[in-house]
Amino acid sequence: MEESLKQLMEMLSVVKASQEEMKEDMKSSQQKLEEKLEDNREDMKRGQEELKQDMRRAQEDMKANQEELKQKLEDKLQEMKTTIEDSNTKLENKLKEFEEVVEEEITQVKEEVKAIEGELSHMKEDAKADKKEMNKKMEDLETKFRQLSTTGIIKTEGTVTTPSKVKVPTYDGKVSWNTYLRQFEAVVRNWREEDKATSLIAALRGEALEVLRTIPEASLNYAVLTSALERRYGDAHLQHVYQAQLRSRRQRFEETLQQYEADISRMVNLAYPTAPAEVIEQLSVSSFIEGLRDPEIGQLVRLARHKTISEALAQALEIEAAKQASRGTSKIRQVKTYQYQDRERKVQRPGPLFLTLRTNASTRKS
Repeated sequence: MEESLKQLMEMLSVVKASQEEMKEDMKSSQQKLEEKLEDNREDMKRGQEELKQDMRRAQEDMKANQEELKQKLEDKLQEMKTTIEDSNTKLENKLKEFEEVVEEEITQVKEEVKAIEGELSHMKEDAKADKKEMNKKMEDLETKFRQLSTTGIIKTEGTVTTPSKVKVPTYDGKVSWNTYLRQFEAVVRNWREEDKATSLIAALRGEALEVLRTIPEASLNYAVLTSALERRYGDAHLQHVYQAQLRSRRQRFEETLQQYEADISRMVNLAYPTAPAEVIEQLSVSSFIEGLRDPEIGQLVRLARHKTISEALAQALEIEAAKQASRGTSKIRQVKTYQYQDRERKVQRPGPLFLTLRTNASTRKS
């Protein structure tokens, strides 16, 4: 028992000793930790001081850079201002020069306008004089034309002529000049050139009357007047147009052979006004055949080799009549054939019309 107590006491003493050692260790550790914390505080203070110094230096550098940048911007602005002022000065100088040039041009234009106005005034005076002269001339022509219409006699200086009493047709430029000239020449045949010119001038109406303005009075005669009217209203410059129309001319659907032949003759005469009569007939026949609506009629008429378009028209009319009659006969035969079909069981067909008409054409040619 005592031994157990002794052991227990020893153990307690050992435990106390261990606790004392642990306390000492803890004190020493705590002291060391406090020392480290103190060192860390000092390091942090030193770091903060260094950071503050770095921030002060950075702020000073930024301020210096801002001052430098500000100075550079001010220098650049001053340079741009100087450049703009120089450009404005140059522009003002150029504008002044341009204004001076424009003023000179305006002065020249005003002088030219004054000169043109003077010329126009002279031209107006000349036009008035020409108008008076033309009116006087027209009055003289009207007087002569009244004499011609009433008495058939035109009084001229020193002589008296008695042209035909047939009334001269008027011309306003809306019909073919060549056709009108043929009609006029037929009326004034055997007249003097002066009487022809007088009658033609009196016959002019509307736009055609304006041709007189282009002819000087000193050179006004029948030949000059007809030449001027030919240049303005003639068909010579339209020959190639008429030739192209003739090449493309075809018989229309409801157009009769007579109407088609008349138009072909008219177009050939317009397209080739100076060609001989034989050439006109040949061209008329070939154009008539080429444009026929029915190719069978055209082939038969071509085989006949007609020399005039009248002969070609006559044969075309005969063939057309024969075809119409043949169509009527064919219908009658068809009805009769169907009536006897049950008895004979055979359909009779007429021979080709082409061979029949060709035989007739060959017989006529022989």
